[in-house]
Amino acid sequence: MTFFLLQNSLISQANSVPKISIKQAGYTESDVRDLVAANIGNFFPGLKTIATEFSRWEDSSRRVDVLAIDSDRNTYVIELKRDNDAAHAELQALRYAAMLSVCDFNDLLQAGFHYRKKTDDTITIESWENELLDFMGEKNVDEIELSPVPRIVLISSQFNKEITTTVLWLNERFGSVDEDVPGMYIMCVEVGVYDLGGQRALHFDQIIPIPQAEEFQVKARAKELDTAKKQAKARRAKTVSLLDTVGKLNINSKIVVVSGAFKHLADMSIQDRNAIYAGGGRFTWEGDGQTYDSLNALTRALYTKHGQSMGTIQATQYWRLESSQISLAEEADLLAIG
Repeated sequence: MTFFLLQNSLISQANSVPKISIKQAGYTESDVRDLVAANIGNFFPGLKTIATEFSRWEDSSRRVDVLAIDSDRNTYVIELKRDNDAAHAELQALRYAAMLSVCDFNDLLQAGFHYRKKTDDTITIESWENELLDFMGEKNVDEIELSPVPRIVLISSQFNKEITTTVLWLNERFGSVDEDVPGMYIMCVEVGVYDLGGQRALHFDQIIPIPQAEEFQVKARAKELDTAKKQAKARRAKTVSLLDTVGKLNINSKIVVVSGAFKHLADMSIQDRNAIYAGGGRFTWEGDGQTYDSLNALTRALYTKHGQSMGTIQATQYWRLESSQISLAEEADLLAIG
């Protein structure tokens, strides 16, 4: 099989001949997989192939077509489909991303070494480690923590409307808006095969996200999230303020963690679960004796103490008055209804 990447200078020439699918051209998914893996920098600048046919699931035939990484510690699940509609490709890729999310850098190091060893008998685990560290601009394996949300690249001759609609929705609702907060990222790439002068040329066309609109979409999502955060902050402030105003929450009132809340925070002490209202929306946490400007700030300190990231939550749903069995948020809701 002889393939070459279709350069921009040849696109006009390609437009004069019909585009055919991978299947119509008589090639298999593994043909294109191996081509992409061996030349990934040409197809997807900034990526480095780790392995093909990667799996971490025992007793399973499921394999990631191409596993790759970038210098920002993002891992990539690259899935190829020969059929025109690429049925269920997004669901399959999500399964693989879930599998990959529990891998650490050493897993990738070992997988890459075994992959490279197939074609290079001279490579050692040490030389491969140095090559990978150099690519990522790092000096120590122990300092590398992979992004917890693998990125997904789907490649097919054509995508049906069901898949594109699903991918657009997933990117819109769960995509990242902050480089420090990983989010879902799924790219759809259509591949066409052209017969140019007896040679087969591949053209990769990114259809989702649309390259020209990608930055705008991220900014729009960031604005939407910022608005939601402000609204949530206003709701939190109103809850505490309302309970203070009606005398439900007085200075020195004790609040405790709602039963069953924060189960994922291991080894919480009795002090961690208690706080005292200091007035003016402020709370003194018994966990460290510090006074915080809001219940949300106190809760974030609780998460930090236990090595966790809080994310976006309504803290008043997780605390209650010592004399009550319902959360502060529910107390405020009852007052609003009344």
